[in-house]
Order: sequence, then C-alpha cells, then structure tokens
Amino acid sequence: MKTFCTVFLLFWVLMNSNTNAQNLDFESWTDGNPTGWFANNVPPAYSTITQSAIAHSGTSAAKGTVIDYMSFVTQPILQSGEDAGGFAFSQRPTSVSVYYQFFPAASSGDRFGLNVVLYKGGVEGTSVAVAAVAPSTAVSSYTLLTAPFNYTTNDTPDTCVVQIQIIGPGTGDQAMPHVDSYFLVDEVSFSGPTAVTRSDMQPEQFGLEQNFPNPFNPSTRISYSLGEASHVDLKVYDLLGNEVAALVNGQKEAGVHIASFDGKNLSSGMYFYTLRTKNFTETKRMMLIK
Repeated sequence: MKTFCTVFLLFWVLMNSNTNAQNLDFESWTDGNPTGWFANNVPPAYSTITQSAIAHSGTSAAKGTVIDYMSFVTQPILQSGEDAGGFAFSQRPTSVSVYYQFFPAASSGDRFGLNVVLYKGGVEGTSVAVAAVAPSTAVSSYTLLTAPFNYTTNDTPDTCVVQIQIIGPGTGDQAMPHVDSYFLVDEVSFSGPTAVTRSDMQPEQFGLEQNFPNPFNPSTRISYSLGEASHVDLKVYDLLGNEVAALVNGQKEAGVHIASFDGKNLSSGMYFYTLRTKNFTETKRMMLIK
C-alpha cells in the first residue's frame, strides 16, 4: 500500500506540475492571449479568443467566437504552445478532459472540437496517440467533456499538442463554422497513466482538418487522418485553380499525419488545399495574411 501511494503521489505531482506550467486552467494571460497558448487572434479588434470571467473555477476561462474578418469567416482556434508547437509531455494518459460551454449559432450544426495528439520526436515526429471529440449539442453550463486516447505505438511521447476550436457541420463549404457561434473552456486535464501498451485502434475514417493557424503568416500546419495505409496526394491551389505547392505525394501509413505549408513566397489571399487518396477526396480553404 505504501508503494502504491508513493507511486500515485509521484504521478499526481508530475501531472499537476505539468498542467500548471502549461496554463491549462487559463488563469494566466499575456497581451490578450492565454499564456502558453497560441490563439489565432487578428489585431486589433477582431480577436477570436478572449479572456472571460465566467470560469468553472478560479477567476478566468477562455472564450472562442467565430467572427467575420474582412468578409472571411474566421474560426476560433486555441493550440497549446506559444508557437503552436505543443509542450513537453512524457506520460501515457488514458484520456483528456475539459470543462466547456458551447453556444452554436441557431440551426448552424456547428461543433465544438477538442483534439489532442501525443508525439514522439516533436510535432514533426511520430504520432503516438490521438484523442478527439466534436459534439454539436449546445451546452449552457460548464460540463466535463472527455475524449479517450487511441494509442498506435508503444513509444512514450515527448510532446503534447492540445487544439480547441469550432468546426462546421460537414465537409467542403460546410466545414466552416458560422459567425457568432462561441465556446467557453476551462481546466484541461489528463487521466492515467494507461496500463495498455498498445491499442490497435487506428482512425476509422479518412479526414482532412482545418489548417492551423488560420489566417496564417507565413506558415501553417495541415493535419489529416488515414483509416488505412494509402497513397496520399496533398496539394495547395490558388483561387484560379493553379497548383502552388505539393505537400505530400506518396505512400503513408494509417494514422494521423501533419504537413507544413510555407507561404512566404505567395501573396496575401485565399488558398485551397485538397487531400486525395484512392477512395477519398476533401478540400478546405485557408487565408494567408501578410
């Protein structure tokens, strides 16, 4: 019993010191952004992420609102790490949770999205586990939302990326959320560690995520999931349909993957990116602002 208590106490200290260090309770704010987080705020008066006094505990929470910026629908996106690169994390938890409220615009079908990826070798390395959930139901009081991790390797991760956003009801043009949908979030936490060394659960479906950050300058990341090993073609196009970049062209294993796009040599404006496999095609749009 003494050994068990010692191990449990050590794990509790590690997890809570990690949590506090990364401002997962949104108590610390710097220049209008939650400290330790990257927010896709566009200055000066068009912030998608703002501080809120309506907290589950403590004195503040994060509020994310879909806005109209220069006639471009901009979704609120919070991503851990001031450079959106996540934070150091060396545990194998069973799940991730967050207290949230969600107010989708009327009849919009918008969804609250919580996505967490654990990596080995940083965000450009190997995806170890993924937890994702996207409920569409309105929630008017703080509710605990939990997503289990699906492990795809035996590795111990070294990096954790937490992404919180609002997404639209479908794909293509319907992938973008609707203006005035908003959320409140507080207290991101992890449970674990898991006793399972490996899960055979891979993503059941193919999917293309919204790039982050968006709008961006000059670089952004695009994540996609493969339900099975496939040949992948991921390209970026301008408004006239001209190909401006080929990000991926080759065989990829099942799982979650991330591609980087650098628009430093391109002009400001809207661009489209398309993921193609043998049996799946999806396109999303993104905005480069210099």
